[in-house]
Amino acid sequence: MKISSAVIAAALITSTASAAADGSVPGARTVKACAAAGPFWPTMTLALDGNSAWVACKEQSRVVRLNTATGKLVESVRLETPAIAVKSGLGAIWALDSASTLYRIDRKTSRITRRASLGATAAYNLWIGGGSVWVADDQAAQVIRVAPATGKVVRRLPVGDGPASMAFAGGSGWVINHRDRRLMRIELATNRVTELQPVRADAPERMAYLAGSLWITGRGTDLVRVDPRSGKALATIEIGAGGIDIVAAGGSLWVPTRSAAVDRTGLPTMETLQRVSATTQRVTTAATARGRVDVHGLVAQGNFVWLADNRSGVLYRVRG
Repeated sequence: MKISSAVIAAALITSTASAAADGSVPGARTVKACAAAGPFWPTMTLALDGNSAWVACKEQSRVVRLNTATGKLVESVRLETPAIAVKSGLGAIWALDSASTLYRIDRKTSRITRRASLGATAAYNLWIGGGSVWVADDQAAQVIRVAPATGKVVRRLPVGDGPASMAFAGGSGWVINHRDRRLMRIELATNRVTELQPVRADAPERMAYLAGSLWITGRGTDLVRVDPRSGKALATIEIGAGGIDIVAAGGSLWVPTRSAAVDRTGLPTMETLQRVSATTQRVTTAATARGRVDVHGLVAQGNFVWLADNRSGVLYRVRG
């Protein structure tokens, strides 16, 4: 769906502009986006595809496409209800709204090419893995597997109370639950679900796969290295009070962390961005926030890590 640039400009709370530095994350390059997080903030609002950044603007019910080289707005795509998440993969851009409608967006034309109603009780997050699109249904304690070619639901898999993050490697997928702290493994060929050892943490919310291990963090949770076969904790790496999100790239884990005071609230306000070596487990600080920076999206691309702050309407690019 294409609309005029005048309508786009009027709809955006924060207009897009050339990249600059606002001082909130010293040394980071910034691109203005939409300040539309709203209450009960979204957690997967950023997807990268080449030199395009796709941002889910929750309160505006839009996904906007920005040119990361120029900082300019390229397109705005309207969804039917508030935008929850956006993801790049399987040859398209995928967006999820609060009514659990999954949208396929053409990555070249920015047009919606398919809408699929998933019938989720509380659609939460969005992942790509095992040749499928996956959506968490938070209240139904399940994840929904969707065929990308048709938009049809392949299977609804019971995985525990509070599915919050997924990771994929080989023929397996894993789900971590932030309420009951259960770690589940899915055999992708058969959709068989196996329960592994629970993660001993307050609220494990985010997970990545790297160097043969699962890496899990969250509220009240350091970075925990886990055996993907058994769920056994192999190491606990001190990163502060708890991590907001995690992304793996180039042999390292990138984790935005919270202060102890913020961690108790669960707000996604970043204190530091930590880099953790997957081989040595050495922790270094890549960036320290000087102002309020809320992390609603986290993506690694090449030598950079991008953070999306949908409260203030800024994308931050930090060199890796």
